[in-house]
Amino acid sequence: MYNELEPKRVLVVDDDRDFVQTLELYLKYAGYEVTCAYGGIGALEELRITNPNAVILDIMMPDIDGRKIVRYIREKMKDYDTAVIVLSALSDQNSRMDLLMEGANEFLTKPCDPQRISATVEQFTSADGGSTFLDSYVY
Repeated sequence: MYNELEPKRVLVVDDDRDFVQTLELYLKYAGYEVTCAYGGIGALEELRITNPNAVILDIMMPDIDGRKIVRYIREKMKDYDTAVIVLSALSDQNSRMDLLMEGANEFLTKPCDPQRISATVEQFTSADGGSTFLDSYVY
């Protein structure tokens, strides 16, 4: 559960610096406290320091694959309600399902409108915590 009076902390992780800086500006304007990392190693360092409410994460990065970051968040940060929003050029259904099964809350395909990204962050960091595609999946 999040304190609605405090700004929500978002970590943006992507090896495309221009994309990260653009998204950072947009999210700050929307009222979020934003931290950036330009690869998997930087993401791990920031996760240990900031304990973000949400992580917007690319999958295909040169140093550490984003899947490993998703696993790290779900295995090592169990005490935190960190939403993981994957934002990737991968668009096949298998990649999407694999990442959701590994613990991502949402999978958005690049290119993606910053408004959609911001709305997704809001959905998963709101007081009710949002839900994932898998939460509504009927077995």
